[in-house]
Amino acid sequence: MSKLDPKCLNYGQRSFGFTNRGEVIPCCWLDTEKNRDDPEYKKLLEVSNISDYDSVEEIFLNDEWIEFFKNLANGKGFPQCHHICKKRETAQHKREIFKFEDRIRET
Repeated sequence: MSKLDPKCLNYGQRSFGFTNRGEVIPCCWLDTEKNRDDPEYKKLLEVSNISDYDSVEEIFLNDEWIEFFKNLANGKGFPQCHHICKKRETAQHKREIFKFEDRIRET
């Protein structure tokens, strides 16, 4: 497997994903049927329904999320993590900041 450069750990991505099923997920790239069939991903989803908690931060305190982040920091992630966040010579995705007269929008 490829080496990882996870955007969710290095602040390259400032937010997490939310599915239309009410689940918090590490990023939008992971919301695929293939990932939903992965036993480890299923464990993460079981403790990720926003209606079961008072805050998103509370979800991240679950053992499953702590293990996910620990594994990710050690180079172990879901196959989609290795596809999207593999270490590259040049960035695959870029970050842009748009400045308007009355507001700033980041993408």
